Amino acid sequence: MDYAEEARSLLVGTATGHLVLMNQSGQQLKRERGFDDIRSLVWSDTGKFGAAALASGWLVCFDDQLKKRWEVELTGEIRGLAITPFGSHIAVSSESSQTHIVTIDKKEIAKFDTPRPLEFLHFLHEKPLLVGAAEFGHLCCHRLDGHEEWNERIMNNVGNITVSGCGKRILLAAFNHGIQVLNGRGQQKGSFMVDGIPNAVAASSTRKRLAATTLEDRIYWLNFEGEVLWACDLSRDPAKCMSVDPTGERLFVATQSGRLLQLFW
Repeated sequence: MDYAEEARSLLVGTATGHLVLMNQSGQQLKRERGFDDIRSLVWSDTGKFGAAALASGWLVCFDDQLKKRWEVELTGEIRGLAITPFGSHIAVSSESSQTHIVTIDKKEIAKFDTPRPLEFLHFLHEKPLLVGAAEFGHLCCHRLDGHEEWNERIMNNVGNITVSGCGKRILLAAFNHGIQVLNGRGQQKGSFMVDGIPNAVAASSTRKRLAATTLEDRIYWLNFEGEVLWACDLSRDPAKCMSVDPTGERLFVATQSGRLLQLFW
């Protein structure tokens, strides 16, 4: 699941191989099949282009009608996937510890290796930079030409990461170490603690609100000072993925049973 901040549309991939595009009120706009075994999904903020990682290393690029533009098979399973806000570039990493940056027209412009496969990738909104993190031990930032800007060794297991649009805050869901708060160069500034073990985090690009889920199947809504504003037990139907709108007023949650929830503050 991914939310387009400018287009205000939500793209969801289903277990039956369908892509479903809807507006933020839940009205279905487009539906397309043929995307079997979706592993991850990204949708540009303009709502013009998207990409899906499928099983066996297949990467598929599609347009705003959810029609396939091109597809390519990578060596090994895809680990991380990201798209720029305007949809001009896609970053994809594989289990071979290689990360590729390609244009929307399928032209590869950069390729670089990392000590570990990058499981999580995020393009910044305000700078042409890509932030990536391995599941353990490595956090880095690269330019679009593949040049490394910085890297940091992290000593925590990472459930996922989220990055503010300006890149000045990086949040890690670090399990027993809480939600780790880092600056724009990957250096630790502190941590947010919730009642449970955080395994996923999502945040508004404007640094207003963030959501976290825990291994105990609870969900928390916090401000960027770490204050818990709302919490809920979802153990009857655990959250599978989340997305936060840029204003920090809406939280979208997809659950294990296939329900899609919108919470509004």
